[in-house]
Amino acid sequence: RLRHSGGDWDGGRGNCDAGLKALSVDSGLPKVFGRDDLKYINCSDEHGVITDPDGALRLNDKLKLIPGHCDPTCNLFDWYVGVRNGRVESLWPVTARGMCL
Repeated sequence: RLRHSGGDWDGGRGNCDAGLKALSVDSGLPKVFGRDDLKYINCSDEHGVITDPDGALRLNDKLKLIPGHCDPTCNLFDWYVGVRNGRVESLWPVTARGMCL
């Protein structure tokens, strides 16, 4: 979810609630799904920075991010929510979360 969109601060950037605790970036930064005009450019532990050159984003807009590396991203969560046609269809536990060899 977008926390702050461009316009009144640093023109053309927004913060989102998806940083290192939500996405693995060891193989590259995430992509914004379906939005070639937006680019995820930086992150902290809890937030990401997205460029918005056209100023299209608004506070509380929801974006889908495609992780740069899916395997370690999966390990960051206890379960995944399976959604089909806008409805929750299943919950998938990540049973190996946090396991070490």
